[in-house]
Amino acid sequence: MTAAIFCLLLQQIDPAALEKAMAADAAAKTTSTATSAPAAGALAPAGTVAPPTPGAPAAAGAVSPPMPAEPEPGAAPVASGWAVQEGARAPGSSLLNPALSFILDTSFGYYGLHTGQFDQLGLRIAGDDPSESREGFGVQEVEVAAQAAIDPYLEGAVFLTVPNLSGLEVEEAYLVTTSLPFNLQIKAGTFRSQIGRNNTQHLHLQNFTRRPLMTALLFGADGLRGPGAQASVLLPLPWFATLYAEAFSIGEPDAGDLVPGVETFGGGVRLGPSNLTYTAELEQFWAPAEAHSIFLGLNFATGRSFTCAVGTTCLPADGARSFLAGGDLYYKWKPPNVSQTYLSLQWTTEYFVRVLADGGPTEGAGYSDFVLQFARRFYLGCRFDLVGAPDGPNLPRRYGYAGSLTFAPSEFSRLRLYAQELVGPGVPDTTVGFLQAEYSIGAHGAHPF
Repeated sequence: MTAAIFCLLLQQIDPAALEKAMAADAAAKTTSTATSAPAAGALAPAGTVAPPTPGAPAAAGAVSPPMPAEPEPGAAPVASGWAVQEGARAPGSSLLNPALSFILDTSFGYYGLHTGQFDQLGLRIAGDDPSESREGFGVQEVEVAAQAAIDPYLEGAVFLTVPNLSGLEVEEAYLVTTSLPFNLQIKAGTFRSQIGRNNTQHLHLQNFTRRPLMTALLFGADGLRGPGAQASVLLPLPWFATLYAEAFSIGEPDAGDLVPGVETFGGGVRLGPSNLTYTAELEQFWAPAEAHSIFLGLNFATGRSFTCAVGTTCLPADGARSFLAGGDLYYKWKPPNVSQTYLSLQWTTEYFVRVLADGGPTEGAGYSDFVLQFARRFYLGCRFDLVGAPDGPNLPRRYGYAGSLTFAPSEFSRLRLYAQELVGPGVPDTTVGFLQAEYSIGAHGAHPF
């Protein structure tokens, strides 16, 4: 190309001469490439690794070339152009493109065979359970999520949901630090509390169509969540252990949903630190063997007590605080080699006790469930719920027996058949049944374990 440019600059070339100069320049480049690259079928020099030809399949029976040997002490480093290019990444390649996903949960079913049968149990339903007022066909929840690294110091996530087509909600929207010293991490925004195991999970992580009965009764219809901040530290122990401390500004409960004169847990009027809801959690994890995982959580929370009357505003009791304490245990057995078997088993148990302030009742609730994967795409689950242990005016004794059969064609879709029998002293037995369908579109980041 040098000869062609020179001739053009001197204006002493015609089109034929220009084509001749370009052809000569191309021939020179071909000769230079041939002398620097080995011929087809030739062996590479000993101790070198040749990069694969893009798009070319590996030869049958070929053995991967050895990695380059470490340089002798004192020798000058030898740069490998292929290795350097392989590790390169365009700056900001994903910074402005967050992972976006859309998740749809639909359901068909009923709360009991007769209208009002379920209401006699006195059990609240969770916000993302199938609607009690829109039985039959329903859209249980639509979730829109965006997750991304903000910069080298922060990550962010936003989860918007439309539960039962009742309006847009911000389920979670927070930022998390990624580079604080001493194994510290700060989380701020609006998010689900780390208390318990089920409270942290979104609907699409559930193994059953309905949440455990204790969730709505002890933590609220939407679980224990709200605007707040969280500080966590990875403890320097031989096993994985993380300590969490949280503070939330949680508003007063809805008086229309409560029995007259009943005090409830977890409200704060957002006037100052004395009215906030505080939690503390210790999460520990062990893997005694390759196929076994054990997770143990110890939880504590305290919040303002409110006295509510139907048709009036809930008022905070003067200086009174209620307390919530409990634990959660999770065990999973799953062989690492799925070529031998797809069989796996997971077991989850949670139990919490709530003590209302000023001599209020002490009430408790919990559940235990098993989920068995017996084939590549099939899961069988069973759960036992216990409410009112000990019982009180807010938590009467109730029992729940639930079963689910889930078919998951892939990790992006699943169908579930769910049935639950609810019984208790002085109330009619109620059978709840739903068929649930779920699918996910887009890249949805992994949730914490």
